[in-house]
Amino acid sequence: MNKLAHIMETYINGNITIAKRQSIFWKVDPLQIIECSEIFGLKRTINILKSFNVYDMHIINAFHDYNRNNIDEVKTILLNNFY
Repeated sequence: MNKLAHIMETYINGNITIAKRQSIFWKVDPLQIIECSEIFGLKRTINILKSFNVYDMHIINAFHDYNRNNIDEVKTILLNNFY
């Protein structure tokens, strides 16, 4: 399991403060974002990443580089504030 998935699992399990503290030390890695979206789903992953203050462009670039099949849905979620 990658580091972001571990942090997100901590967040989902209710340890939000601990997860946010751990996210400070996580370097934005596009492949980890893609893997987490496959594990937890797009909306949940984007919601958690936004709570960690990850920029929209980092999320969009991750999908542009590694998973173009879902890029339109990601843009829709981000633009319509569905997270």
